[in-house]
This record gives sequence, C-alpha cells and structure tokens, in this order.
Amino acid sequence: MRHYKLNLALKTYIVCVFSVFLLLACTKKQNEEAPDIGSDYFPGTKGSYIVYDVDSTAYTALPVDTIHAKFLIKEMIDSVFADNQGRPTLKIVRYKKTYSPTIPYSQMSWEIQDVWAANKTVSTAEVVEENTRFIKLIFPVKSGKTWNGNAQNTIGEWNYKYENVDEALTINNLSFDKTLVVNQKYYPTLISYQRYTEKYAKGVGMIYREITDVKSNTITMAPILSRIEEGIVYKMNVIDYYIAP
Repeated sequence: MRHYKLNLALKTYIVCVFSVFLLLACTKKQNEEAPDIGSDYFPGTKGSYIVYDVDSTAYTALPVDTIHAKFLIKEMIDSVFADNQGRPTLKIVRYKKTYSPTIPYSQMSWEIQDVWAANKTVSTAEVVEENTRFIKLIFPVKSGKTWNGNAQNTIGEWNYKYENVDEALTINNLSFDKTLVVNQKYYPTLISYQRYTEKYAKGVGMIYREITDVKSNTITMAPILSRIEEGIVYKMNVIDYYIAP
C-alpha cells in the first residue's frame, strides 16, 4: 500500500511539472512577436504623405528637342475604402507644384495631379498608376527574391528583384535606418538603356524612383547616356514626409 501511494504521488508530481512546462511554453508562444515579413516597407495610414523633388528630361528625335521640367509631387493617403473585391484600398491623392524661377515653392498652392489606388495584402503591395496595376513589393521581403511586377497588367513580364535589403540610406539630409532597392528592369545595349528602380524605407514607403529609358542610333565609344537622342530620364527623391499615427 505504501509503495502504491509513493507511485501515485510521483505520478501526480510528474503530471504537475509537465503541466507547468506546457503552460509556460504556450504562454511564451503567445508572447512571441509575429515574424517580420517586411510589410512596414509599405505603410498605409490615412493622412500620411511623402513629398518628392522631381527632375524630368524628355528627348525627342523628330523634331530634335530636349524638354526639361522640375516640380514637386506630394502623395497623400486620403482615405481607405473597399474595392469591388471587398479589399481595403488606399486612395492616394497626388498633388503637384511646378518649378518657377521667380516664385518659390513655399508660395505656391498644391494642385491635384491625379488619384491612384493601392492594396496591401499578406503577400503583396500593389499600386494602380494611371489605371495600370503594378506589384510593387512582395512579402516576406528577402534579398535576391524576384517576382513579375507586371503580373496584373498587360505590359509584359518584368522580373523585379530585391537588393540592398535593410541597409541605411540618406537622401536630401533625411536618414533612414532600413531601406531596400527594387530593381524593376535593367537592360543596357549599344543603342538603348533601360533602368527602372525604386527604393523604399521601412515605416515610410517609397523614397526614390528612377525611370531611365533612352535610345541612341549614333554608335560611338562614348557611353549612351552622353549621346541620348530619344527617351526620358525621370527621377523622384524624397524631401519630406509625415507618417500619421
């Protein structure tokens, strides 16, 4: 009988210890943070905005001309609504100030340029620009990861690629602890040069954009960017931003 009571007590002790460990394990698991998939590279809070300094140069072959333009673009998340699939959708209102040599930007009023839309899901961040949908980012973020950024449009397959993930970067005296590069397209030849790139900062969004798509039928030893005959060079650099709480 005494031996039986000892065994029963031992079993009870083991069960209690096991229960405590199980409870601690469950509590630890519940308290663990969800893995960081990089979704903060595309925040979406109503009232947030980013202001860009934009420099655009267009080259025309017939007639031969070079058109240079400078302006500011302000992209603001105006509201959140449900699209026709019931998904939360960001309404992005884009404002513009056109450079003037006599009037500073501070004395100009913002004028509405256009309205875009964006969706962030568990696996993608998509933006509709001028009625064309692009898959800007995919989650989880990982250096070297590729995807077809044009899978939701008819432009044709472009293999976007993550580069320089979580690296610090400074643009126009604005410092960002973690940024990444999306290399959308890079295709240089003797008669053409295409480079489409965007950079994103964690907790902010897109901070840089470059579209260089030019041609030159005059082949020399000089780099093509110094003998452009047709195309566009377009660059956006962040100069200010606000992230709403």
